[in-house]
Amino acid sequence: MIPRRWAQMEPGEYAEVHRWMKDASAQDVSIIREWEDRIAAFIGMPAAAAVNSGRQGFRIVLERLGIGAGDEMIVPAYTLGEMLPFVQSLGVTLVPADIDPDTFNITPQTVARRITAKTKAILALHIFGAPCDIEGILALAEGQGLLVIEDCAHALGATVNGKPAGSFGDAAFFSFEVTKMVNTFGGGIVIARDDAIIEATRAFNTAEPDGYVSLSRKLDGTLVEQGLFRTRLMYLPLYLLASPRWQPLMNRLYRGSQHTQKKRERYSPAQARLGLKKMDTLPERLELRRQRAGLLTSLLKKEIHPQKILEGAESTFYFYVALMPDPAAPIRQKLLLKGIDAGAGNEIMDNCAKQLGYDDCPSVNEIFDRALALPMFDGLSEKACEHVAKTLNRLV
Repeated sequence: MIPRRWAQMEPGEYAEVHRWMKDASAQDVSIIREWEDRIAAFIGMPAAAAVNSGRQGFRIVLERLGIGAGDEMIVPAYTLGEMLPFVQSLGVTLVPADIDPDTFNITPQTVARRITAKTKAILALHIFGAPCDIEGILALAEGQGLLVIEDCAHALGATVNGKPAGSFGDAAFFSFEVTKMVNTFGGGIVIARDDAIIEATRAFNTAEPDGYVSLSRKLDGTLVEQGLFRTRLMYLPLYLLASPRWQPLMNRLYRGSQHTQKKRERYSPAQARLGLKKMDTLPERLELRRQRAGLLTSLLKKEIHPQKILEGAESTFYFYVALMPDPAAPIRQKLLLKGIDAGAGNEIMDNCAKQLGYDDCPSVNEIFDRALALPMFDGLSEKACEHVAKTLNRLV
């Protein structure tokens, strides 16, 4: 089976990380500052601060920027729905902006239609690693006196006219979860122009308890998942996930398992060591993804429309998502029977306009049903790309 995603994990990494967790000499927290400096230099910003999750980093940014009760924040109508409740818990009113049907990102025009006297900030997501028109959004925000926060969870290594994603707004946050471009089995990092945000993030991370329970569980979970794919035992859970009847239950079980594994722990020296090693190979891995994405795009028939990358931008291709001429869920089921794992519906992203009670975002309604995430990961071969494209072309 060709998986849709595959955690970036080098040979011997499992044993090496476990050795770091047990070795007292590997617990020097100064390695975390080295890791932060490495990311800051890569993004071209003065400083960065590591934290136990990108989501927690986002919360700290909101609090330090003074975004709270009585304020409105414009968010993409197509984003991760699980992120919305914790923002609302701060008293912030979330207002969804519709997306461009070609790029799947918000635009200055869709954002402008949502600005009111209560608007305080814009959340600019670079969805699937493809940069939004961040320069246009920033110009709009500056004219209106609004803050811009970049959601770079998918976008470490993405650029706009040669400038890295994460270096445009007032602040940005990145994620290093298992399937991200740099996988440290959890954690995130905050980039900000305000030193107070950096210091608050570092203080939060330092205040969290030491521990490696979450890291160990994610290492084990990754090995189990990859083992299931290798032995074809992954067919059953994927089949149930692709079935309209069983999908709600499978989603609840999966998300429930994620919540039970969460434990309050600081971002650790072992994760920082792992991140520093993986940054060494990031440029070549990004280039390989871009080559594979280009190959897929060249092979797909004209009725299939891959996500458009804006001129002057470079995507990380965290996901390779294409718009089908018909609903994607039945096509996804047929691909699975051909040995190809793909994603559809809320496995890719959520219709947050609907979740927030808005019915005036037509593009997200259309894209949610027709978007299909095809296999894209480090190590995806040309042969696999050709097989995926050929199979999908026959089905459409």
